[in-house]
Amino acid sequence: MQAGAKAHNGNGNGSLNGSRNGSPSGDPSTQELLDLIVEHASRPMEEAQALPAGYYTSEGLYELEVERIFKKDWLYVCRTDEVENPGDWYSAEIVGEPIMLVRGKDMQIRAMSRVCPHRFMDILKVERENGLDHGNKDSFVCPYHSWAFNTEGDLTGAPLMNRSTLFEREKDSYCLKNFAVEVWQGFVFVNMDPDAEPLGPRFAEMEEVLAPYRLDEWKVVERIDWPDSPVTWKLAMDNGRECYHHQGAHSESIEPLWPSHLVDADTTDSEYFYYQKMFVDPKGAIGEEDGHFIQPVVLPPLDGLTPYQRSHSLLVGLYPTMWFSPGPDVLLVAKWWPTGPQSHKFDLALCVHPSRLDHPDLEKVRAETKEWLLQIQEEDFRMVSGIQEMLGSDHARRGGALSHLERPMWTFQKYMAKRLAGANA
Repeated sequence: MQAGAKAHNGNGNGSLNGSRNGSPSGDPSTQELLDLIVEHASRPMEEAQALPAGYYTSEGLYELEVERIFKKDWLYVCRTDEVENPGDWYSAEIVGEPIMLVRGKDMQIRAMSRVCPHRFMDILKVERENGLDHGNKDSFVCPYHSWAFNTEGDLTGAPLMNRSTLFEREKDSYCLKNFAVEVWQGFVFVNMDPDAEPLGPRFAEMEEVLAPYRLDEWKVVERIDWPDSPVTWKLAMDNGRECYHHQGAHSESIEPLWPSHLVDADTTDSEYFYYQKMFVDPKGAIGEEDGHFIQPVVLPPLDGLTPYQRSHSLLVGLYPTMWFSPGPDVLLVAKWWPTGPQSHKFDLALCVHPSRLDHPDLEKVRAETKEWLLQIQEEDFRMVSGIQEMLGSDHARRGGALSHLERPMWTFQKYMAKRLAGANA
């Protein structure tokens, strides 16, 4: 579809025929929404427009997202250092699919189903009931009938099954289901599609920008696990990927450090990722080197960074559900996963370079940074929950024009058009 073309069911102004007439309830149909996503994605950035409320509230669209995105695309789960040693495991649930990442004795990281192939018990039921989402095990024993599996997912024991001729014939197939895994820059991704294309080539454009940060080396020192929120994942992600709202929602927490007007968002047209440069406010800088104002730090900056690289932090988003922010001194990593059509879970990790793990102020830095991040998340939740409450209004049928600082929302429309409708916008 050419830039500026009208969607089949749209009216050319970014709304759906001026009314919600796509279904008996008055809400737009899934096909109408798909057409509108494709039309919006086809526009140039100067004509970019936010999508209407139906994009966020449609259960039909959510079902497509589950099937065509969350069961087909690469999803970030954790950092490699969180499954660093043989037997280390990290559990998660992706749109109802219980999985775990496990470092095997061969040092390979595998993604496996937590569903026992015998009668479907959660292999980590006891650990989950005790509030654990990571740990270390030599083997995994189902709490129901004591079937045992090694760290590679192979069945190693099944008590009192010797009378079953079916078991004897099939026992080699009784293993924990494996999913595709790829590690990129120290981030571990999982894909439920066995025919998925490799992940790394998508991000070749960023390699040079990210190289000085040596991202594969950083270690998680704190993690914020936000409670399940009654807000659609797309709304939370839209908020998380743009810096335009620094001046409003974060006027006291982020804007004094990285003001909206100093953010460079005009970096890429990629449908797979975005990256932005958040430059420090000169009034908050700790000095100037080679004509660059230097960003404040809570730990000594990473060795080898230039004054220019110490003048800003990056904000890098990988579609569909994560971003990370490398700075001179710390690395932040965030992910949002849907828990239903109108709810999501948020997770934020604070990482530092190994060379700073023995810094005498690390515990103080960890605690104070966590407090600052919680403040920011409270501010974000206030905004996105407020928008969620407005989505039922008749005045939420048409989104407004997007700022150049909301460029990631426009490129995400391109991602959604391709994944949901097969369109190359």
